Amino acid sequence: MNSNLNKDFELNNKGTSNAGDTRSLARHRWYFYKEGFSPALVNKAIEESDISENDIVLDPFNGSGTVTLTAAMRGINSLGFEVNPFTSFLSQVKATNFTEKNFRKVSDLIMMNSEKGGISHLENYSTFTENNHRGKNKWLFNKDVLQAFAGGYNNLGHSNKSSKLAKLALVSAIMKNSNAKKDGKCLRYKNNWENLNYDKTSFLESLQDNLNIIEQDLENKVETKPIIKTGDSRKLVKKLDFKFKLCITSPPYLNTFDYTDIYRPELFLSGFINSSEELRSLRYKTVRSHVQVNWNKPKINDFGIHFNEVFKKISDKKDLLMHKNIPDMISAYFEDMQAIFMDLKQKADKGASLWFVVSTSAYANEHIPVDLILADIATKVGWKLKEIGVLREILKRKTRFSPDIDKLRESVIILNN
Repeated sequence: MNSNLNKDFELNNKGTSNAGDTRSLARHRWYFYKEGFSPALVNKAIEESDISENDIVLDPFNGSGTVTLTAAMRGINSLGFEVNPFTSFLSQVKATNFTEKNFRKVSDLIMMNSEKGGISHLENYSTFTENNHRGKNKWLFNKDVLQAFAGGYNNLGHSNKSSKLAKLALVSAIMKNSNAKKDGKCLRYKNNWENLNYDKTSFLESLQDNLNIIEQDLENKVETKPIIKTGDSRKLVKKLDFKFKLCITSPPYLNTFDYTDIYRPELFLSGFINSSEELRSLRYKTVRSHVQVNWNKPKINDFGIHFNEVFKKISDKKDLLMHKNIPDMISAYFEDMQAIFMDLKQKADKGASLWFVVSTSAYANEHIPVDLILADIATKVGWKLKEIGVLREILKRKTRFSPDIDKLRESVIILNN
């Protein structure tokens, strides 16, 4: 299997496995999604897959919609599944066509209402704002920032195209004025956050910038509107009633990230989640790649030689595990991935291609070759392995649980039907 690991892959160290270039690309830049990858990777897959106008490109882990938007801008039919309702909304909005003139009217109204301000139901809720009654000494948003956001948000219609575009601009603006930022697997308070002094003025500046950018980018029309469905891809792929020609996707990595927790502020701010119980319910719909909930135990514990070798080593070093359920999480993750590969195989057209972007992991001071293991699983269920292209090495913080591992590998597994 190692002979298929191509360290000289054409896209190696070209920045395609991260979302850095989306900060400057029309429509993609409307909301920076740290976990995304570059449209260049999508374009490469499309160009190598001989896609015609009647073919369909699929992404079962659509995230912020890089795959569906890139295909749509090229006039290619696409379909995306995403379990997180905020990021699903994000991918839908980025593929929305609207006239710049009409959006300018909406922008003026949103700015006026945000200037007036309003009352948010999130004031004093959890850590969203300062709450002296509960003795919180850290909070995500200063109250005048949240109130400025509420002024605009409370006056949206929430159903038409213009209100959805404005809603995204508002959420983006308030997150730019948050006292915390996304850092790895959690939200971390910014350095010297108490003195950053975000206020209504800084929020309005961010909002105006966002609205201006959206208005500019509306000139770049989406040629073919994608279909975006919100839900668990492990269920939605089974329900497909057509064959796809290309699937390019990046599932959650085996890194204990709970993406529902990382995007908790956006989920609450945009009204997709209204309680901790709803958030917990959403967690149970995600791939078993973290230990924050009590998952069903895996039923399979044999995924080929690469898995078996490293799993035994990790299981024998329980004292180096940051959580006792990590061995079960590892098995459950690959069990979920095996089911995905099987379902995709059933829905793949003859000659279809599957591009699977993943990262290796490390637990108990053992490097887990996730790409090699997934390639083993995919070939076992009938996919033909073309190659595993190494995209880059990722620097990893050394920890007391894995003190000797400071690098991980990000790869794309390319498979054919």
